[in-house]
Amino acid sequence: MRKLAGLSTCLSFFCAACVSIAELPESVQIQAPMPKDIRSAVIHPVPMKPGTMKNVDSRSDTPQVFAGQVKDALALRRPSWRIKVIGEGEPGAVGDEEIAVRIEFLEIDGGSAGLRFWIGFSAGATESLVRVSIIDRTGKDLASTKISERTMCPLGACVESNEASIRRNLQDLAVEVAEFITDPAGYQKKKASES
Repeated sequence: MRKLAGLSTCLSFFCAACVSIAELPESVQIQAPMPKDIRSAVIHPVPMKPGTMKNVDSRSDTPQVFAGQVKDALALRRPSWRIKVIGEGEPGAVGDEEIAVRIEFLEIDGGSAGLRFWIGFSAGATESLVRVSIIDRTGKDLASTKISERTMCPLGACVESNEASIRRNLQDLAVEVAEFITDPAGYQKKKASES
C-alpha cells in the first residue's frame, strides 16, 4: 500500500510539472537572406522600459542576463560561431561581427503562484514577450519577429515562486530565440506546423 501511495505521489508531482510553450504572436519578417557561413555574432540587449516586468521583483540586469542565456543556447546550436554580448552602455553596432542580434523585452509577467498551485490548467501562468531583430554588418535588417513564452502548470500543485517560474520561462525563451537566430525561415515553418 505504501508503495502505491508513493507511486501516486510521484506521478502527481510529475504530472504537475510546469511546461513552457513558445508562440509567434505575428509572422516572422524576413527582409533579406541570412549571410552564408556566419562565423561571428554580437548580441545587443536593449534596456527594459519601466513597467515591462509585472508580478515579480523588477531587475534591471534581466536583459543582460537573458542575452547571456541566448549566447549559451546559440553556442550549443552553432559551436563554430564566435559570439559576444554587448554590455549596457556599449554601442550597438555590428563592428567586425557578421550579424548583430537586437533583443528587446516587451513584457515579463510572473503570473500568480497561488493560482498555479491551487488551480493549474494554465491559471497564473508566467509569460514573456520579446522582440528579436537580426541585422547584417552594413546595418541592413535581415529578419525580425516577436516570440512569446508561456510557462504553466497543467494540473496545479506547482510550488515554484514567481521568480523561479520567470527563470524557467526565460531559459526556455532563450532556446527559442537561439533557434530563430540560426534559421528564421525554418523557425517560422516549425511554429506554423505546430499550430
